[in-house]
Amino acid sequence: SLKETNPFLRRNSVVTTIYNYFGYTSFSTFFDTWEKQGLLSNGWTSKGPFLKCVNHGIKHGIGQHGNIIDLVPHSRFVNFAVKVRMVFMDQFAKHKHLFPGIDGEAMFVGTILHSLDHTLMEWNLPDPLWLDVDDPRFGKMAELGRVVRVGFVQDVPFLYFNKRFKGSNHPFYKEVYEKAAKIDKKLADHMDTCIIK
Repeated sequence: SLKETNPFLRRNSVVTTIYNYFGYTSFSTFFDTWEKQGLLSNGWTSKGPFLKCVNHGIKHGIGQHGNIIDLVPHSRFVNFAVKVRMVFMDQFAKHKHLFPGIDGEAMFVGTILHSLDHTLMEWNLPDPLWLDVDDPRFGKMAELGRVVRVGFVQDVPFLYFNKRFKGSNHPFYKEVYEKAAKIDKKLADHMDTCIIK
């Protein structure tokens, strides 16, 4: 069983599954309370835009962004993500036998991109009130962005296990981290091995 052959992957899979489950089934149940408290405007509960957005993503998946290469010279993060994706996919192919039934692209998005998305929100938005909730086009997204920034981007404290590529003894995660750290150590140090925030 996976519990015996690859316990690190099993734990990461269980944690990711639980976080995704609660994110999908429970997160939007707070919207009514947040509307009543004034953290969100009316419409989040009755119209269900959050789940519509998530369901759209599930149905359509992640499309190819071939032009992303054009941003490499202009963005530290894009430069890192493009280069680390190549490393990740090469190492995933090398260690594929350790990841039965797992899609490498989905794993890259769910680990490296997801964790750095949250990390970068924390680094780049020290004050959630900077988001303009009165903007006629993006105000609703700003409302949700404020809530997410305050409660869902910082690392969960007091974990009893390592959740980072950094410090992992698993050969896949260790090799990806070592190569990623040569590209950008600060970003590599914040790559998570599971969805846990």
